[in-house]
Amino acid sequence: MISGEIEERIRSTIEEFPNPYCNDILATWDAWIATNPEAPYYLSWSEFASQEEDESSLFSEERIYIKKVSNELRDLEVPKTFWQKVAKALAAVASMFLVIFLALSRVSRAAE
Repeated sequence: MISGEIEERIRSTIEEFPNPYCNDILATWDAWIATNPEAPYYLSWSEFASQEEDESSLFSEERIYIKKVSNELRDLEVPKTFWQKVAKALAAVASMFLVIFLALSRVSRAAE
């Protein structure tokens, strides 16, 4: 059975989705929870949600939101390795420097 902490975190993620998708995915989530899923949950969710989605459209917004739930479940279940944490920190620092560089570039261009 899925833990309450994981379920609450996923519900809060789903509730952030736009209105038509939020209700549909919450209904799919509740139906999946009712099946008493087994670990690994992200694989079980992906299989269950793929039965519900429209296969005719390759990329739909609903498919993107379902994938976001799968990714969130995987992040909660599979702990990140040390190097993944380091890479995430480096990416955050690099993006901060990029923002600072762009801001300084904009200021110097406006000063001309």
